[in-house]
Amino acid sequence: MIADRNPHVQEFLNRELMAEGYRTEVAKDGREVLRMTNSDKPPELLILDLDMPYVSGLTVLEDLQKRKSALPVVVHTFLTEHEKHPVVQMVAGFWEKRGDNIDGLKATVAQVLRECYPKRFLPERGKSAQERARC
Repeated sequence: MIADRNPHVQEFLNRELMAEGYRTEVAKDGREVLRMTNSDKPPELLILDLDMPYVSGLTVLEDLQKRKSALPVVVHTFLTEHEKHPVVQMVAGFWEKRGDNIDGLKATVAQVLRECYPKRFLPERGKSAQERARC
């Protein structure tokens, strides 16, 4: 799931990730993220901008931490001042929004999926239990 308030960013990430073979869905605000992640069929990964309307990205992360089954999250945001926030530190990946970072974001998504779903994706050697625990 791609959660970003900017429809241009949603469209760009959606197109780029679909070109990599991922199935995607989008959410335009924090309420949609919570509804979709708490549904019967939640996404397997969330790419989350912290600057979301109605329910902030930090609140979404706090809600997700309370879940019984973890949802891997890659934070994709301009709000780098939150990078050291405790709830952000618990997520599977952090990626600052910049104009030239799509390849890095794709690599982070692939890495998180390998770590969190080792039976479906080839695991990377040398990953620690702490890194796998973020999933």
